Amino acid sequence: MRFVGRSAEFSRLDAELARVEKGQARFVVVRGRRQVGKSRLLTEWLRRRDRPHVYYQALDKPIHQELESFRDAVARSSLEPIAGIARTGVSWSSWDSALAVLEYIAAPGRHDGSPGVIVIDELPCILRNDPSFEATLQAAWDHQLQRAGLLLIVVGSDLAMMDALTSYGRPLYSRVDTELRVEPLNVCEAAELLDLGAREAFDTYLMTGGFPKVLAARAEHSTTSTFLNEAVADEAHPLVYTGQRMLDAEFPPSSSSRSVLGAIGHGERTFGHIRNRTGLSERSLVNSLNLLKEKRVIAAEDPQALRVVRRRTRYRVADPYLRFWLSFLAERVDDIARGRGDLVAADVEAGWQKYSGEAVEPLVRASIERILPDERFGAARYVGSYWGRDNHPQVDLIGTEKRSGSSRLSFVGSIKWRATKPFTARDVVQLGELAQHLPGWSESTARVGVSRLGFEPGADLDATLSPEDLIAAWR
Repeated sequence: MRFVGRSAEFSRLDAELARVEKGQARFVVVRGRRQVGKSRLLTEWLRRRDRPHVYYQALDKPIHQELESFRDAVARSSLEPIAGIARTGVSWSSWDSALAVLEYIAAPGRHDGSPGVIVIDELPCILRNDPSFEATLQAAWDHQLQRAGLLLIVVGSDLAMMDALTSYGRPLYSRVDTELRVEPLNVCEAAELLDLGAREAFDTYLMTGGFPKVLAARAEHSTTSTFLNEAVADEAHPLVYTGQRMLDAEFPPSSSSRSVLGAIGHGERTFGHIRNRTGLSERSLVNSLNLLKEKRVIAAEDPQALRVVRRRTRYRVADPYLRFWLSFLAERVDDIARGRGDLVAADVEAGWQKYSGEAVEPLVRASIERILPDERFGAARYVGSYWGRDNHPQVDLIGTEKRSGSSRLSFVGSIKWRATKPFTARDVVQLGELAQHLPGWSESTARVGVSRLGFEPGADLDATLSPEDLIAAWR
């Protein structure tokens, strides 16, 4: 499947490579969730830049097997003279001796002058079987690898472990020069990858997120509907199993965090409702929510207002794919396994209108923030939503100049993500009626509409946005 996007990540890697070419050794940490495309990003970057390199994919095996695999990767590499050393069949008894060989990158045999690149992919796999590797790598970097003038890149999917790797008191603290976080492809990149129109791109993205392997499966189908029907007919389909693997790797099924995430995935948005569904104590729930936020699995949102509004926090699953998987697939894998994926597909179809209308809102707000500043939206720099006590009034879009502490609202807006009906004049009237209850609203506050199917004549708004406009914001 062709490679798209990642220009920002390429630019950051290019900047590090340029520093190495000027004689500075550089240490880079790359992290991101499983299946997000970290390995593909790095292999594509190495292919395009055509620099001598070693790419080692850790195996999560005992130390002696990891060392043998590392030697084989060095032997297959384009990085001389160490590739030649490895091809002699040398046996390394420890990571100290294996990493010591890398200092020969700076040996006289390197006549081409190109900087060497070393990639260790899935570092947490090594650390699980050899916790001392962290200190070994630190010593090798301090005493050997920096002198070799290379670009060292370590990669990991265990976000908690990778976060801790560079924390105070750990061996690699202050050694890492830069950290690169790889996120899923954005909706524009997904549209480009699959050559989709804007509306179909959003429908796809709300189901697949930006995970390349899931998007690759979608590429074989002309519509989201046929893709879904095929996916739920096979428990081994990427749409079905990716969510399970992502969560199993970070949250054991019996953990409190997994229970909390399941509750949020089923639509419980407030602390009280989540607590009622899970039965957890207040302390356990707070700890689980904090862990899920730290790992960026969920987002905690407060009303966007002129001042901080307390005790109205709502929680949502942060990633579109994981939100879809938890809502429709997590508890239906047994149905899929017994050949009744048709029941799952029917439930998705029946609930899609309501689900997509809610799930698209964070994506719309993020898209508008990328457009700002723009005179159509007043002085706004930040976009959120507002809900009062008992959810009234509830406004989809609120724009303010500051995240909190603004003197007035820059704009208010409504999202109508309907399958058969455009944004109507009546929708405009309803937006105006709700806006009048908001602190900071005035007659000069801009009115914004977002619609999946356009706007009927008479829908008088200061700014209108279509799916095409939202896609363009990500270019």
